[in-house]
Amino acid sequence: MIKHWHGVADSELPVPTLFGRDASLAHVVDLAASPDDASLILLTGPPGIGRSAVLAALRGEFKTLGIATLTLRVARNERDRPYSLASRLSAELSALYPAVGGSRRRATAAAPSPRTDSGRQLATELRSAVAACDKLIVLVDDVQWTDPSSRAVLLPMVRTLAGGPVTFVCALRPSAADPPGDRAALDQLRAAGLAEVVTLRPLRESEVRALVTQRLQAKPSAPLLSYLRRECRGMPGAVLAAVSGHQRSGSLNIFDRHAHLTSPDRPASLPAGLPPVESLRQLAGLVWPVAKAVAVLHPLGSAAAGLIAEALGTDEAEVHGALVELRDEGLLRQGPRPGHWGFRLPLLASALATCLGPYERRRLAQLAVDAIWAGDAVADGRFLAEQLVVARRFVDSRRASDELLAQGIAAMLDDGYFAERWLRAAIELIAEPDRRAQALLAHAATCCIHLRYAEALDSAWTVLSGHADLVSPEALLEMEMIYVVSLGGIGDTAALAEICNNGWRSLPGGEGHRILTRAIALCHLDRWREADEYLAAHGDVWRQDNDVVGALGLLFSECVGVFLGRFEPFDRAVVAPPRWPMWTAGSRHRFERMSQLARVLMALGELDRAERLLAAYPMPSGYRPVPDRVVANSQAGHWDPALDLARLSLATGLSVGDLPTHTMMCRETCIILGARGALARSREVIERARAVQPVMLHLLAVPEAYLDRALGATERAAQGVRDGIAQAVRRGLVIGTDELWLTRAVSELAAGDLVAAQRCVDETKKVAELLGTGRARLCRLLATAVVHRDHAAAAEAVQLVRRRAQPHEHAETIHLLVRHGLADASLLHEAYALYGDLDALLRRAQMRNLMRERKVAMPRRSLVIAENERLLATLVAEGLTNRELAVVVGGSEKSVESRLGRLFKRTGFRSRVELASATLAGEYPA
Repeated sequence: MIKHWHGVADSELPVPTLFGRDASLAHVVDLAASPDDASLILLTGPPGIGRSAVLAALRGEFKTLGIATLTLRVARNERDRPYSLASRLSAELSALYPAVGGSRRRATAAAPSPRTDSGRQLATELRSAVAACDKLIVLVDDVQWTDPSSRAVLLPMVRTLAGGPVTFVCALRPSAADPPGDRAALDQLRAAGLAEVVTLRPLRESEVRALVTQRLQAKPSAPLLSYLRRECRGMPGAVLAAVSGHQRSGSLNIFDRHAHLTSPDRPASLPAGLPPVESLRQLAGLVWPVAKAVAVLHPLGSAAAGLIAEALGTDEAEVHGALVELRDEGLLRQGPRPGHWGFRLPLLASALATCLGPYERRRLAQLAVDAIWAGDAVADGRFLAEQLVVARRFVDSRRASDELLAQGIAAMLDDGYFAERWLRAAIELIAEPDRRAQALLAHAATCCIHLRYAEALDSAWTVLSGHADLVSPEALLEMEMIYVVSLGGIGDTAALAEICNNGWRSLPGGEGHRILTRAIALCHLDRWREADEYLAAHGDVWRQDNDVVGALGLLFSECVGVFLGRFEPFDRAVVAPPRWPMWTAGSRHRFERMSQLARVLMALGELDRAERLLAAYPMPSGYRPVPDRVVANSQAGHWDPALDLARLSLATGLSVGDLPTHTMMCRETCIILGARGALARSREVIERARAVQPVMLHLLAVPEAYLDRALGATERAAQGVRDGIAQAVRRGLVIGTDELWLTRAVSELAAGDLVAAQRCVDETKKVAELLGTGRARLCRLLATAVVHRDHAAAAEAVQLVRRRAQPHEHAETIHLLVRHGLADASLLHEAYALYGDLDALLRRAQMRNLMRERKVAMPRRSLVIAENERLLATLVAEGLTNRELAVVVGGSEKSVESRLGRLFKRTGFRSRVELASATLAGEYPA
């Protein structure tokens, strides 16, 4: 009987890689191979720990050592067959050693009955067989099912095996129901040094990380590891089952070789035939139906047993007996209060729940809901809502829909997966059109907040096409906005173009609604100047509409105006956010206002102003959109959390829809990856931005130019910047052009075109005057300093960049000024330390080259060598050729070959492929 999540590998199958078992395997091998150690070794541990897999690995280890093995597995039904294991062992030994097997075969054929003389005869035969053996390891799986008669024969025999050729290695699942006599006999054997117990422990987090990395060829994110720790408790087979379940449901996504869950609260889609579930299915009596029922009802505590009895049509005492048997099987544990039960392995509850038929599951949900509503049971809101989702019309539909609607609205900002699920269930239960429309409004808003655009689009369109007359004008406008944003989120540019061309005229609501809807659709098509002119031309219409239309029109006009270089209205909004007409209309409106203001400030490089704004006017909840957190963390120098969140967002699509969030997040991710040497991955992020939501793509030109220059493609880099400027000009966009003109000024100067460089300086001054931001001013100072050799401007730039406290910008400024001889070379130490805090491996290597040129004291050689090796491993994993490596690190191909050779020798890797694979799997800390 297979008792673990992944059973024992058949002899013809490869032994699976084990994680966290090296020490246990080595210990057992040492014990079993030694002639003087214990003759009985017991592998124990909780259900699901992988005892069977360890036995399979041991068989391979002993085979490698040239030690013969004999493998037996005891089935559950053998515990009621006297001398079952003893007889099988006798027969197997007879087959191994035919010369001494004749009398034994005759004895076996004589019938091993449960009589005392049969027991003595078997014991004699076994002792004789053992005496004739060469070195032999007997591996016995699921030894807990051994029948009492065999135990009576085999346990005393262990005493006679000490120092002999045969060692028993047995996998034992400990149980509270183990006979006291057996435990006493085992204790005596241990005390005499004849038995050794090796307890397999749950995997540590580092081992779970290694296991998942090997399984997915991607590193698990922190939320994924947290989920696995909570649900799987370090059980390796459970970890693999959970990972496969999330892959099956599409809730596990991989980007940049990192694995993420779309929602940490979404359960895995587990198959019904998992080994531990199948073993439970074969238990007699009520154990199987009780196991399935308690998987659903255990959160109800002491009320669960009575409800299970009612569901199964039996009495509570029989249910309690089945629960005790499940406890003895090691699957349940009793809580501190009487009648409270919980699963030792939470994932098993999810697996068991999948085995319930539709009627069974709804009946259990109905009983749970009725008990909670009647006050006979207590549970948290999430449990009740989940049971209402399942019970549907098995309970009072009106009350169920009211509760689901209330729970969904309460969770809409903080718990997107469940809020969407509960609101969708409420919609299906509501029959009255007006209540249904309200539920659709909440559902569409929730899905849009959490960037579930397909679902948001469906609900918004249902309102617009069938319930427009049942909702307020304000709610109708919100649905129109959500509809357009969701079209952008799913990339339906054809539908957006249709709205801009003709479709806007047929939208429900007044003229103000249609103006705003068309304007936002134009923005999603990257037609910013057209949107701004359209809003301005019809300002008298939308300003005189209702408060919501006027407020949203003002918000759009302010933000689009900033992008085009009209900063004053937006600046007034940042100074006094509460002056916005909808400020007091609800937390959702304040959230929309503050998140948009902060997002635009960060797009302008004004992180300090954004953070001060949010500190003065905190968000209504702790929720802040993931892409905004990426940009904030990146600019603040918190690159590791920024990169983790960016991978999550790009893996799960959480950055698409809000403008220009996706492009800004891709820009910051590209900067981080490029500075760390992940050039190919950085390029992949840029291509993704162009393909998924091509809005404000000129913002990507500067980080892409860095990638081109790193690989020696200086002309391509310069052309990319020129194209970015031209693209911004065509769209009338000023945002981001401060950095573009600075980069072009430096490029033109390097090409020897001083006149063109001067024109670029003039353009940086124009942008700085239009925007008035710190970043624009910094770009003007740097362009002026570099092109005009202006040391005063250079000194002012250093002072400004220190005040702005953005580490990457700070280090880049010093690097640029020292490279052009406009700042003291000793400042390179300051920039070098900043790059170190960012783990910017490539930028550090490039700065070391500059430090050598300027004869600045270098860091310790051992640290430089270690860092160079990490960078080299990263670049190799990126697929760079030796020639490209030489360009990137600033050396010759021959020096690169030498460095690779030294790296291979030190690490033991034999090729670039092995090094790249180890880096991808996290086995080399690149």
